[in-house]
Amino acid sequence: MTRPLSPPHSDPTPTGQAQVLRQVWAVAWPVVVASMLDAVEGLVDISMVGQLGPAAISAVGLSRQILFVIMVMAISVSTGSRTLVAQFYGAGRREDLSHTAQQAILMGVLLSAGLALVGSVIARPALVLLGAQEDVLAHAVPFMRVYFAGIVFMMPNFIIGGIFGGAGDTRTPLKISCLIICLKIPLTYGLIFGAWGLPQLGVTGAALGSVVSRAVGCAVGVYLLTSGRSRVHMRWNWRLPFSRDIIGRMMRIGVPTGIQGFFRNGARILIYRVVGWTSRPTAATAALTIGLQMRMIGIMPALAFSVAATALVGQRLGAKQIREAERFGANTIRLGMTFITVSAILICVFAREIVDLFTDSQAVIDMGYVMLLYFTAAQVFSALSIVAGGVLAGGGETRPLLYYTIVAQWLLMLPLSYVMAFTLNMDAAAWPRAFWPGPVTGRGCGNRR
Repeated sequence: MTRPLSPPHSDPTPTGQAQVLRQVWAVAWPVVVASMLDAVEGLVDISMVGQLGPAAISAVGLSRQILFVIMVMAISVSTGSRTLVAQFYGAGRREDLSHTAQQAILMGVLLSAGLALVGSVIARPALVLLGAQEDVLAHAVPFMRVYFAGIVFMMPNFIIGGIFGGAGDTRTPLKISCLIICLKIPLTYGLIFGAWGLPQLGVTGAALGSVVSRAVGCAVGVYLLTSGRSRVHMRWNWRLPFSRDIIGRMMRIGVPTGIQGFFRNGARILIYRVVGWTSRPTAATAALTIGLQMRMIGIMPALAFSVAATALVGQRLGAKQIREAERFGANTIRLGMTFITVSAILICVFAREIVDLFTDSQAVIDMGYVMLLYFTAAQVFSALSIVAGGVLAGGGETRPLLYYTIVAQWLLMLPLSYVMAFTLNMDAAAWPRAFWPGPVTGRGCGNRR
């Protein structure tokens, strides 16, 4: 049972610096761990399907990028609901808080049902448009169709985490994530390889394992919201009508974040398309998949501190404590960037060993090592924008991060990637030698089995 804490409006006394940092960390660390578990889920998929070859890794990587674009609607609803929940919780408006949770979940269910139908139709055309080879399509098409069928559980699961987080309860989503990953790992292994009497589904088994485990997590989340055991007590009404006021406010806050997610993930899809034009597309796509998944792990703490910033700043703005909101925002950025910088250094030090965990292909290892180093250097700057965006989102301002994404990824990254790959002849096959001209050594090099 989660012990409700007093909302910020009940304590007008200015908070000391040490106490601010403790409160930021208390909200942030469960999100850091939960985010890492979510990233581990992706690594589990890649590690297991990696035993089926580079084409299987490429299939998971391409499929996930398309799915991330589709999930921008969940980001919109989740961000809007998190901000409103934080402000209502800070102001002590519990009925509005409950109503916001109801509207967010209702929207999530309806949106995901529509996306499930659309996704099953566009799966193969979208993959072909991205340049997937036939060996990749054989794995990716059924993977995506199963994933889309299960999105009706995944989107509400994502929104429920945002509702809890807005009230500052980040431990409950962590417990749900622990349950999901504990179900996911053995189930996915069994479905991929046909262990323990389960059907052998190959790459498709990874999608089915995710769907089943997320469905369980979604059911647990709804139960906790309606049980009265958490800070948000959602009084569910099955004849609940849409509230134009709540949904309108939610969308005004969340839609810029959703558009930002669309541009961010759309840029990644186009990067996959550029890589698909190189001389060794399957190996390069597999390397890019590993690099992006590790970058996601590196950036997860920034997303966690962003969630903490939205909750803490939003609660204090809801309680009309403007100076306290500013202090919490500044200290969240400082603490988050310290954490991110340390994790980036660790990833750089062990970059080759990390890539070597996922594949036996020498070409994939060498390319992935170079990609991971570049991604890790970039993530420090991305993290700053993400955490600062969370601070602004606490006040309902979500447009600056959208502008950053358009400039950084569409006006700079994509044109530069094309020019450097083809105009400057820095083809994917040449990356390892361009970065490391001598004999390549270390674990993961030499003769492979």
